[in-house]
Amino acid sequence: MSVYRAAVCEDEEILRESIAGACREILDGWAPGAEVLCFESADALRAALESGAPDFDLYLLDIQMEGTDGLAFARWLYERGVRDRVIFITGSAEYALAGYGAHPLHYLLKPLDRSELEDALRMAWERRGPRALVFRSGGRMTALPAEDISYLESRNHGAVIHIGGEELALPVPLTEAERSVPAGSFAHCHKSYLVNLAWVAEVGRTELRLRGGETLPVSRRCYAPFQSALVRYLNNA
Repeated sequence: MSVYRAAVCEDEEILRESIAGACREILDGWAPGAEVLCFESADALRAALESGAPDFDLYLLDIQMEGTDGLAFARWLYERGVRDRVIFITGSAEYALAGYGAHPLHYLLKPLDRSELEDALRMAWERRGPRALVFRSGGRMTALPAEDISYLESRNHGAVIHIGGEELALPVPLTEAERSVPAGSFAHCHKSYLVNLAWVAEVGRTELRLRGGETLPVSRRCYAPFQSALVRYLNNA
């Protein structure tokens, strides 16, 4: 299963490290191995994301920062399809109303109360998307983390799941395996390929590229429906 990742964006170094340390301790209780990375500014965090760094499961943002402030950065995230993954942290309650215009998950005041931080982190954790897909074939049941599946492929009258750089063959046709995936999160780029839309990096007329660099064919029949499905996913993810 992929590692849970959180970003702490705070321009005061001591406070930044304190928040990150508390988050690591709290998350270790239900997300062992969780990564909490620190950023001294929203501009540094945005640069990391635009350079190809993996998206974060949670963003803890100070509102008042030099350069791009937390509100502007949260709005930028929202435009990219990030929902229910921002927690604002600020020393002034006067920013609360403006902050909610950026659709945060929670709002915390400095100095942080440990129990309130824990409640906010647990809320973010519990709002994660489906963590496992269950595939059934006869009496056999296989549960897999949804976010780790890049695509499913029809092969030799069965379905092959591509996950974590490995292949898992199921003795059921792709049409049957498809019933187990969440609606709106996967789409056909070709009749033989069902793609996790979260993994799509680029789409062309005849092929698409996944975040891991792998390319898949895009058929003429599936091109328009796939593009529409991807746009809906980005708008509602």
